[in-house]
Amino acid sequence: MMGKNLWLLVLLFVSLTSCTVKEKIVFNEDGTGNYLLNYDMADFLKEMKNTMGGGSSDDEKPGKVMDTLLVFSDIMETHKDSVAALPEEKRLALEAVKDMYMKMKMDEDNGVFDFGIGLEFESLEDLQGIAEKIEKAKSLNAKNDQVGAMKDNSPLGKFMQDGKNGVDYNLTDASFTRVTTTGATKPLTFDEADAEFLDYFKGSSYIIEYTFPKKIKQHSIEDASLSADKKTITYKASWVDFLKNPKGLDIVIDFEDE
Repeated sequence: MMGKNLWLLVLLFVSLTSCTVKEKIVFNEDGTGNYLLNYDMADFLKEMKNTMGGGSSDDEKPGKVMDTLLVFSDIMETHKDSVAALPEEKRLALEAVKDMYMKMKMDEDNGVFDFGIGLEFESLEDLQGIAEKIEKAKSLNAKNDQVGAMKDNSPLGKFMQDGKNGVDYNLTDASFTRVTTTGATKPLTFDEADAEFLDYFKGSSYIIEYTFPKKIKQHSIEDASLSADKKTITYKASWVDFLKNPKGLDIVIDFEDE
């Protein structure tokens, strides 16, 4: 299993920065499915390699290849004594995400570095509050609220609004909807002081990919694309546009009669 320090490094990274994020949900005919919020951290991999001596003679050696899965329920069972001794805030956060998992895939030579937080759900009800659960999972690495303090006391906090929004999903035989409930009291705006961060995030995107057991007849996102079998829909927004208007990713989908 991956070393604890690397997990913490990645968790710290996704707590303080944004990259290309994909929200992927696969719905099965029986109502079960899989939710995965995946962070593409290929650029972070490049920076990490440069910081740790990129360009040295060691570059001729094969790069690291890693494919790791961490299931919170397994951790809680294996280390139940340690979990019981955690501060209440950390213990409750772990309890809240016990049904979730984290996965990481790294292939240095091919520039692949993905980190994901997911949930195998039994029904749509399991997805309610998923954004809050993900924030709890990402917060488990923080010590003495250092991550929160860094976000609150710098312009970076403005760019990390994803955890402040909830999302409601509704799936019937005839349709599907994704509806964002924003926690912000007013629309997010940017000024000259944000220019550096805007430049950093300009290449970042939030991608949606949903797969259903039925074919899609029509949808409300003009530039979305459908798979050949019309069961998977994909669309995206730039990260900055997502921050300005999280509701821009909401969608209404009607299915074909079968």
